[in-house]
Amino acid sequence: MYFYQKPLYTLIGLISINYKISPVEVREKFYFQDKEKIDFYEFVSKQFPIDGIVILSTCNRTEIYYEYENHLGQEKRIFHVIMKCLVEYKQYSEGLSPYAIKKTGSIDISKHLFRLISGLESMVVGEFQIVDQLKEAFYFSKKKKILGPILSRIFQKSFETGKDVRSNTKISEGAVSVSYAAVEIISKKYDIKKSSILCVGTGETSKLSIKHLLKKKIKNIVLTNRTDKKAESFANSYDLDFVSFKNYKKYFSKIDIAIFSTSSSSPLISFSEVSDLMKKRKNKKLLLVDLSIPRNIEGNISSISGVDLVSIDGLKDLVNKNYKKRKSEIEKAKKIIDNHISDFDSWISSRQLRTSILSIKKQVKKLIEINSYPKKTNGIAISNNGKSTKEKSNFDKIHSKLSDHLVRRIRIASNDGKDKNALNIIKKIFDEN
Repeated sequence: MYFYQKPLYTLIGLISINYKISPVEVREKFYFQDKEKIDFYEFVSKQFPIDGIVILSTCNRTEIYYEYENHLGQEKRIFHVIMKCLVEYKQYSEGLSPYAIKKTGSIDISKHLFRLISGLESMVVGEFQIVDQLKEAFYFSKKKKILGPILSRIFQKSFETGKDVRSNTKISEGAVSVSYAAVEIISKKYDIKKSSILCVGTGETSKLSIKHLLKKKIKNIVLTNRTDKKAESFANSYDLDFVSFKNYKKYFSKIDIAIFSTSSSSPLISFSEVSDLMKKRKNKKLLLVDLSIPRNIEGNISSISGVDLVSIDGLKDLVNKNYKKRKSEIEKAKKIIDNHISDFDSWISSRQLRTSILSIKKQVKKLIEINSYPKKTNGIAISNNGKSTKEKSNFDKIHSKLSDHLVRRIRIASNDGKDKNALNIIKKIFDEN
């Protein structure tokens, strides 16, 4: 009697809450700070033993990539467990299902991720910020040791895919960013060369906004940030004015436009504050641009007379024009992505077979040992495991031929591991427990 080790089938899943189906009011509820990523992983692990997680949180999406083992055929149940954990952790009382996309299986998830890093799933097609955002999410999980082997491989393959697409297409050439789109919309609404502009935040989006304004020869820009030193340093490098964060709201009486882009988890300016400000401004027109998730500006502010509010979702018209402009490059990118999807699928299918093959070889070896000839010692040398040298040689030949034959047949029957139903049957045939 011996024990057969069950093969472990590693599976991955994805929950995506993105700008295509989810408004900013929902997306901001599911934004994750780094500390929350660890907390959520631990929270889920108490409900269900996952083997890895990567959480991407940007202004346009929150995506949860997760990995788990030995639950073939239970993908839907596991998805519902993680969705339940998500709404509980974020204390979201309304229905999330209409705003979340579910994906399972290596092909669907690799296609989504490879398109995303190549800029095809971004609000702004071809934009390059998503590359750094994905790398930050990946390396955070790796550093915190919450990254499983399949997630590690799929993300590394995505970095390779993104680089290949950008090197062999013009998808990013002249691509607009969210910051660029915001500046273009501001230009249409105002004579920005005659406007005074306040920029709140010194993150990547805010810096890009300022650079686009400077390209348009706008110099009347004032910068503030919750960390005064960061704002002052960046302002000095571009010869801009700087105002301390504790005093920036007093500056509203002097400006025409304010662009907010910070990582604050709560609004920085309220309805009542803007209402009071507008009275002091004598209802002089004010444009507020909110490029943050969660939002920095309360949404109902747009109802105040004289206030024009542009949120990140208000950039879609300009984005659609950008998509049409890049259509031919998108088709080239899709072909490159398809090749990388095929490579990854072959790798994961081979990996799914690996454990089964090793277990089958062990089982064949044990069966041959049980049914081999009795040990003989008539003057013949005995090896360390009790077999004569001749018997050991015959044993090895039989084991090699029989196990190799079985492995070949299994590879054919399962299409090199791609046929998940066949994989499940193979598991049942060779599982004697």
